[in-house]
Amino acid sequence: MKQSEIRQRRGSFDSQLLSSLLLSNFITGDQKNKLDDEIINYQIDDEFEMIEKQPKNIPIPLFNNDQLYKISKNQFLGENQKLQLAATLIQQRGIPYLKRKAIWMTFIEKGDAKIYFSKKPPYLVEDQIQKDVPRTGYDDKMNNKKYTNLLYRILCAYANYNPQIGYTQGMNIICGKIILLLSIDGNDKQLEEDGFEVLENEEEMFWMFVHLMKSMEDLFIQDVPGIKRRILQLEQMLENRCNEIIVHLQCNNIENLCQCFSQYYFTLLMQKQEKKFARLILEMFLLYGEAFIQNFIVGILEFYSIKITRMNELEKLMPFFRDTMFSSYYQELKKLKKQNLIIQHFQKYHYFDEKPYFGNVQPQPIIQIIEKQENKLNPKKIFKLLHKNWFGKILGQ
Repeated sequence: MKQSEIRQRRGSFDSQLLSSLLLSNFITGDQKNKLDDEIINYQIDDEFEMIEKQPKNIPIPLFNNDQLYKISKNQFLGENQKLQLAATLIQQRGIPYLKRKAIWMTFIEKGDAKIYFSKKPPYLVEDQIQKDVPRTGYDDKMNNKKYTNLLYRILCAYANYNPQIGYTQGMNIICGKIILLLSIDGNDKQLEEDGFEVLENEEEMFWMFVHLMKSMEDLFIQDVPGIKRRILQLEQMLENRCNEIIVHLQCNNIENLCQCFSQYYFTLLMQKQEKKFARLILEMFLLYGEAFIQNFIVGILEFYSIKITRMNELEKLMPFFRDTMFSSYYQELKKLKKQNLIIQHFQKYHYFDEKPYFGNVQPQPIIQIIEKQENKLNPKKIFKLLHKNWFGKILGQ
């Protein structure tokens, strides 16, 4: 065997299916014991394939301070510039807050927001905003009167700016994170030490929120077509890149991925996240848009695929998806950053791709996926498929 080649085992669909079922409760203990020896015999040489070693990633040169200043004045970035900027924002330590903020605002179209702040939205909209503002904060600062007032005013202004959508729950989470990320107080240490009273630029925060919402409007309209489209795309990406997760979830009675992942989209991955993690998400979203969100979710799931497929109860899977997965992953990213490996990690999992990455399999049009939903496998069908295909192979039929 050439040194440039490695031998890698790839399980077939049947072996992935069996692995998840053996870990689930569909097969009794006695049946599992009888099948253990047969599994080894079934994993034949056809499940191995030769693949070339991937070339080492070429280091991405980071921008220096002068280059960052020039970038902050440039609204149009080439593909290489965008990649360099992304790598710099992720890896480089100590970029002053005001410099980061100037870079963010180059992506934002601004206008005169006074007209939207000067009047109140319809009564029912305003009433719902007033109810949700106190429920927003996982950060102590969002319980501060200064920040709750900013949140209330920006949400009301947006309801006036976009009356067709108005206000919907979930917007407060995104807007609250924007306020924390764009506020001078809390991000500029010098001002904190000097103890100055800071007047925040609520119009900048408003236009940032407007910019993000333009990509998310279909998540907040009637029948939420945006979540249906995103979940179908997520399912297809998982089927192509780590199908064992889809199979395992189905074996544990999770057939609709909305159960696990819908909250990610409605809150732009920012709910309950640390401020620096939310900042990373904001910066990558500004650079790569919706593609980053999809690639990021699938990348995390792929990263934790072994751990996920070892969880056999709904009571363990759901808390992991909703509470633990992102906070745990952020700790992994901090370790990678200290080791100067975070950029390679982002490249490996396709976080810098301009489009959602489906893997090496040619993706089907979304319309075809929708047509297949009625025929989607449920646990009984999976067991039937296993019995028909896998047992038949063992018995030589």
